[in-house]
Amino acid sequence: MSYAVLHIMKASGSCNAIARHIERTTQPDNAHPELRHLNRDDFIKYPDGVVGLGEAIQHRLDNAGLTRKIGKNQVLALHVLMTSDGDALRRLADEGRLDEWAQASVGWAKQTFGEDNVVAAHLHMDEQTPHLHVTVVPIVTAERKKKASEAKAKKRYRTKSKDDPRLSANDIMTRENLTRFQDTYAEAMERFGLERGIRGSEARHVDQHEYYRQCQIRKKDLEQDVAGLSADKKQLDTENRSLEKRKAELERGNRWLEKTIIESKAANAKILKENSDLEKRKSELEESNSCLAATNTTLSNEKKLLEADKKKTADEIADIEADKSKLIEERSTYAKETEAARKEKETALQEAADAKAQRDSNRKDALSNLANRFTGSKTKRLESELADSREEIRTLKERADETAKTHRSRVWDLQQQLDKQKEREDSIVRGHKETEDLIQRFFPGVIAALPAIRDCIRVKMSDTLITTLLDGKPRSFKTGYTLYDPNEEKDVDVGNVEVQIKRDPTDDNNYRLHLGGKRVFQWFREKWQSLKQTVRRGFGIR
Repeated sequence: MSYAVLHIMKASGSCNAIARHIERTTQPDNAHPELRHLNRDDFIKYPDGVVGLGEAIQHRLDNAGLTRKIGKNQVLALHVLMTSDGDALRRLADEGRLDEWAQASVGWAKQTFGEDNVVAAHLHMDEQTPHLHVTVVPIVTAERKKKASEAKAKKRYRTKSKDDPRLSANDIMTRENLTRFQDTYAEAMERFGLERGIRGSEARHVDQHEYYRQCQIRKKDLEQDVAGLSADKKQLDTENRSLEKRKAELERGNRWLEKTIIESKAANAKILKENSDLEKRKSELEESNSCLAATNTTLSNEKKLLEADKKKTADEIADIEADKSKLIEERSTYAKETEAARKEKETALQEAADAKAQRDSNRKDALSNLANRFTGSKTKRLESELADSREEIRTLKERADETAKTHRSRVWDLQQQLDKQKEREDSIVRGHKETEDLIQRFFPGVIAALPAIRDCIRVKMSDTLITTLLDGKPRSFKTGYTLYDPNEEKDVDVGNVEVQIKRDPTDDNNYRLHLGGKRVFQWFREKWQSLKQTVRRGFGIR
């Protein structure tokens, strides 16, 4: 198990040296500048108007209610270093618990030294072993212990309140307190898999200056070793360059062979795939032709039936027209016969009147009765025939009116159905138009982005990626990423290709998906053309 390391140092004067190290205003030799962005100082917030560690210490001293004057050599702050071995802290970082460890360490310091006395906390991640610097102003309220010399002194000073706050690092840095600090900090770190150091261990903390001095000594030794190895390195570099050159030539040959093999395999696979697709398409077309042939047969039969019905209807209409013409002719004939009968009747009456005066009353009555009997019989016959013709004409007219009424009713029903269908379509169009107007009103960019979204869906892009690309920023796909080409019905490798949703250069009102600065489907076409040309060159085809 790893140890929980706790080290407390006194700082006197302005604390500028340790502050420069903690706040990284100067670059330590053992720190890595490229990792400085991982450092944190947000565990404790400085008061308003306070900038920097030195001002934070002074602010606490000014607001602690101290009644004694601070001496020139008096300790103003304690710098508490909390850490463990590198493996333990890297394990906590991998588990995502390094921040929790730092928060727990700061919490222990606040509980141990008083929350107001803990003025700053800095986590350093740019050195070999991550560690935490906590700065504590040693303000205490316990009664001050008198030294033996003071107890024997005859001169007495005015007694001050026992509970007044005092600045005293010695009251905190007692042997008993230091042991207790190690115990309580180890208890707080148990949940992170850290245990207390060995009691009575002779291991000592190496301060910063001693560590830097040892680093300089090791640096000089290493420089001597480097100077001794430089000659060997030059010779090895010459040999390595010769070997690297030969290796590069062999690798170029291998890459050319591998590329040729890959291109040949890709061309063969593509040809096989295309043949398979053509066979599949041929089968689909044959099935479609079979279905269409059956449909055509059905439609032909229906057409024949309709033509037969049409011919039958036309024959019926012709028969009705012929009957109508015949009835009109018969009516005209009956009218002529009636007119002739009327004139014949008038002539007979005139003749009877003339004969009446010349004959005697008996003969006149006999002739009159005979004439009445003759003319009355013929007139009744004509009138009866005319009545029958009129009745037949009326029946035919009623049949024609009934047929016309049936046709009008059918036309009316079809018109009603057409009007209802048109009304439904108009309602759907109005609904879509209202929805589009609302979207355009409250989300003006959505309508313009719809063509680009449709492009993304056609190439089978995930919804998450589509949402990410809608911000209009250019991005690049990871190596091996593929998109679907609907025209070729294949996945295309788009690894390391720039992708962006931006305005269509041919239509400024809409956005489109672009690959490599081109419309996505144009990029697909050029990609396939390039591949075909590569395959032709590989087979010696122009």
